Amino acid sequence: MPVYRPSAHDSKQIEQTREILRDSEELLNLPKPDSFAGRKTQEPPRFEDSDPMDRADIQKLIYSELRPPE
Repeated sequence: MPVYRPSAHDSKQIEQTREILRDSEELLNLPKPDSFAGRKTQEPPRFEDSDPMDRADIQKLIYSELRPPE
C-alpha cells in the first residue's frame, strides 16, 4: 500500500486554511459590534407642559409663514 506524501500544493492549501481559521477566530473573539439600534444618544427636548399652541416658536410660525394673505 502506497504512503501518502503531501505535495507543495497541499501544504500551501493547508497553510491557507489555517490562516483563515486564525482570522475567523480573531473575528469571533472581538466584542459585539455597536449597532446603535435602541441606544439613546440624547434625551428628547422638553417642552412646557402647557398647550403647544402657546409656545413662542409656534406663535412666530403662525403669524409669519402660515398667515393667509390679506
